[in-house]
Amino acid sequence: MVSGQKFESWALGLAPLKAGAVILDAGCGWGRFTWPLIEEFSVDSTDVYCVDSSLGMARSARKEAHRRRHLTKFAAADIQSLPFPTGHFDGVMANHVLYHLPDIGAGVKELARVVNENGWLLATTNSDNIRVPVLEFHYKALDILGIDYVSQNGSPFSMENGKQLLEEGFGQVYLVYFEDSTHYSSADEFLASYKKIGRYHNLLARGDVEPHIKRQLPALVRQQAQDEIDSKGTLQAPVRMGAFVCRAPRL
Repeated sequence: MVSGQKFESWALGLAPLKAGAVILDAGCGWGRFTWPLIEEFSVDSTDVYCVDSSLGMARSARKEAHRRRHLTKFAAADIQSLPFPTGHFDGVMANHVLYHLPDIGAGVKELARVVNENGWLLATTNSDNIRVPVLEFHYKALDILGIDYVSQNGSPFSMENGKQLLEEGFGQVYLVYFEDSTHYSSADEFLASYKKIGRYHNLLARGDVEPHIKRQLPALVRQQAQDEIDSKGTLQAPVRMGAFVCRAPRL
C-alpha cells in the first residue's frame, strides 16, 4: 500500500480506537507514536501510559509531554516485565521496538497479559526486503567511531517473520504493508529524518559512549547523505514497513 500519509498516522488509523480507551505505549521512545495518538486521534492524554526500558528515554518523553502540555503517565520498564495488572489496558502499542528485545516471545506474551480480552495490540516494524539508507548510514557511522553494536543479518522481528512471533500471544494477527518512497535533495533534510529514529535516540541514551563521540555521529551520517546526493543528484529512500493488528489475547 502506498498511502501518501505519515507512517505514524497511517498505522494509528489501523487501531480500533474507542473513546475512553486506556492505552499503553510500550517502548515509547521520545513519543513518536504517542503524540499523534493524542493530538490527531483525540485520545485523552490522561488515558495514555508510556514505558521505555531506558530511563533517559522515559525522561526525554516526559519532558516532551510537559512541553506539549499532556498529562501522560510515564515509567521506565522492560516490555518483558511490565508493572501493570493483567487486563489493565484496552489497547497496547509496541511500535518499532520488539526487535530490540532479548526474548521477543516473552515480550509478546507480556503484552498479551496486560491487554483485556476485548483489547488489541498494534505493532509496527520494518521489512527486511528493502534498502534503508538511514540505518545503513547509522551503522557505518558507528563503525567509523568504533562504537560497539550487535550486528544482525535480518531483523529478529520484521514484517516477514513477525506474524508467527505475535501468534504466541494473540489468536488473531493481521498484517498490512506500507510502501512509499522519499527523495532527499538536501543532506540536512535527510539528517532531520535520521534524528527522529529510535536507534539514534537509543545511542544518545547509552552511558558507555562518551558525549564527544555521540556529537560526531550526526555529522558522519550527514556526510554520507551528501556524498550520495553529490553522486546521484538525489538520495532515494524506499519505504517498506508495516503494521500488525492483533486481537484475542491468549490468557
